[in-house]
Amino acid sequence: MGLLNIVSGAPAPMTFTALLRVCGLPKATLYRILATLMREGLLRQDPYTRTYRLGFRLLELAHEVWSDFDLRLAAQDELVRLRDTLGETIQLLVPDGESLVLIASEETGHGLRATSKVGLRMPLNTGAAGRIVIAYLDTARQVELMGPTGAWRAELDLSRARGYAIEDRSEAQGVISIAAPVFDIEGRPIGAVSISAPSERLGVMQAHSLSSILIGAARRISHNAGGQLMSIAPREVPAEGLNSKVDCVSEHHSLLGEGPMWSPRDGALYWVDILTPAIHRFDTSKGADKEIKLGTMVSLAIPKATGGLLVATPGGIMTFDEGSKRLRPLCHPESDRPGNRYNDGKCDRMGRLWVGSLDMATAANRGNLFRVDADGQWKKMDSGFTVSNGMGWSPDNRQMYFTDSTRRTIYAYDFDLRAGEIANRRPLITFDATDGTPDGLTVDADGCIWVAVWDAWRISRFSPEGEEMQRIMMPVPRPTSCCFGGDNLDTLYVTSASVRLSAEVLRKAPLSGSLFSIQIPGVHGLPETTFAG
Repeated sequence: MGLLNIVSGAPAPMTFTALLRVCGLPKATLYRILATLMREGLLRQDPYTRTYRLGFRLLELAHEVWSDFDLRLAAQDELVRLRDTLGETIQLLVPDGESLVLIASEETGHGLRATSKVGLRMPLNTGAAGRIVIAYLDTARQVELMGPTGAWRAELDLSRARGYAIEDRSEAQGVISIAAPVFDIEGRPIGAVSISAPSERLGVMQAHSLSSILIGAARRISHNAGGQLMSIAPREVPAEGLNSKVDCVSEHHSLLGEGPMWSPRDGALYWVDILTPAIHRFDTSKGADKEIKLGTMVSLAIPKATGGLLVATPGGIMTFDEGSKRLRPLCHPESDRPGNRYNDGKCDRMGRLWVGSLDMATAANRGNLFRVDADGQWKKMDSGFTVSNGMGWSPDNRQMYFTDSTRRTIYAYDFDLRAGEIANRRPLITFDATDGTPDGLTVDADGCIWVAVWDAWRISRFSPEGEEMQRIMMPVPRPTSCCFGGDNLDTLYVTSASVRLSAEVLRKAPLSGSLFSIQIPGVHGLPETTFAG
């Protein structure tokens, strides 16, 4: 095997003398092994140059492998389509023990040939493709591959939440890579589709914009190999046209802007970018947005009555000091479910936090709804959700609203403000499968519910009985959440996302990921409550 590897890796066919010099074997031993390899067809010797090459028997063996390897065949058309569409080399890699093996490569004339050789083996815990495969493994296996839990935990959580991984090696090697996972029918990672290109052709922001087409191809490969096919494309630009009342107040191309909350105390709007990840503070008087980068995902940022912010990270509910940038643990209701993370959350009018969770691979029915009190004590209030999302309360505090985006349903509960209890969950608003997905929401002073509708280019207003009353068209397909702010609570602020949008959609909606404001005559919001702790 050592000799086969030497011949395989040589830039040109080797003579007996050259092999003898490299392999370090005695002359007689080398002669004997070469004779055996040639007899078995694994090596052949050129009769004129007397040099050695790999034998044709290896082609026969390779054919036996490929003919029994469904994933490579299932991926072939998609890899070619990606190569032709993007003009970059596309690779398909599969895990093998603690390694990642390149099993297919569709190259272009300017591809990275040194890393595109079929059969190339590399450590599983390196590169974008390896990272996205590991991100979907169970925690015990992740620790085996990555070592004791450390900085890699937040990075894997981030890749899993995005649905793709990016590796920026522009400074060291001048290369940027992006990879998306391929799953079997049970949702286990069996490979990854990867694009690598020189950084002068592929910047980090451009790589993010390729995520949609890459994930779509990976999901079709999963489907072709016996997995499930899911669509991630938003609706086309709506025929209704855009609303002239919508203003972009902060052109910031966040990946997943979420959780807007107006703070009268600070005269500012707080919101988060879950997938960058960062906390944003928008000063309405100056029109300036301040970004605070975090080393871990953050899904909400709520001002605390005692100062600072309450934030939700995969590692728990924490307090955050803007001055020192320090995070301090408060509680961690999902500590026994490392595959879950927190999502949307708000405080009721007694200052208690209500926060939902979801499985980072969006496995069905694994999300929960928790109540967190001022002292950090918590209680599980409901369970069985897939993507826990927007919530709010009626002006009289008798109803609580809560969204499961995957079910396209906004539920209503009977709410007891004094006791902090909910009961009698029932569907209030249900969205058709072709009409977008309900995301974040807020409630106005008239008790009407304003909902950001993901992939539908709009904000919708519903009556307390669940009847749609009004639509405001947005210049972006993925509005994510909304809240009322300003001194008179008469401005509706809307966050948005750019994650997994194709380059074509981004050309039509270049403001995706930005923060918007809408003036709605005669409509005022309700003040949001700070966390009592």
